[in-house]
Amino acid sequence: MRRKRTVCCILIIVFVVFACQLTAFARAGGGGGGSHSSGGSSLSGGSAHSGYGNSSGRGGLISSVIQGAGFAVIACAGTIVFVYKVHKAKRATKKQIGAFAKEEENWEYKELQKRVEEAYFEVQECWRRKDVNYAKDYLSKNLMDEFQMKIGWMDVRNEEVVQKEVTLLGADLLDAHNEKGEDADYVWYLIHGKMIGYYVDKDTKLIVRGSAKPESFYEYWKFVREDGRWVLDKIKQKNEISIDQFIDL
Repeated sequence: MRRKRTVCCILIIVFVVFACQLTAFARAGGGGGGSHSSGGSSLSGGSAHSGYGNSSGRGGLISSVIQGAGFAVIACAGTIVFVYKVHKAKRATKKQIGAFAKEEENWEYKELQKRVEEAYFEVQECWRRKDVNYAKDYLSKNLMDEFQMKIGWMDVRNEEVVQKEVTLLGADLLDAHNEKGEDADYVWYLIHGKMIGYYVDKDTKLIVRGSAKPESFYEYWKFVREDGRWVLDKIKQKNEISIDQFIDL
């Protein structure tokens, strides 16, 4: 009966993890690699030691289901709060750049949004090709150098990047900063993407990192103005930045 309780909890947790789908592999910048497996291990480990050894069979199973459902409710509640904060930041920032656009052409929202969406696919393709020049019109000089260094390490490890079904699920404007000139201008976007992404050994073609299953993810992308255009300057993972920094609490 203990085994049934454990299996039940694991199934519930697996459902929650796949419902949220917050990790991916082999995407631009190398973010997300390996994060999902360690998280899954810690959750299942906690549920396996629930302390219901003296419960009756049916009562223990029900308790395990309730416990697993509790994890699901907490996870879903956290997602709802996150989405609410994203929309709150987006509404405020769109109003802000509306004011900027009255004085400077480069703050027109639709053009900025189009630029960010184009950048997403160009930057992913540059990572897949391991060729920073492919997306040179969308990358800052600093990020090009960072990508080149990471690509160099991939070559040392004899790795190739595999990406399939690259999709952009959303690009939400979170923050904007404008000063005279363009050197200090920047915007932050929350990128919601999905893809199949992994690394293979060049010779054996065996997967060495990542997953052959589709994974979705959230990342924070910072764009700056360089040479008269918006370019990607930073990529941060969802757990590296708090959404609270983009809203007035």
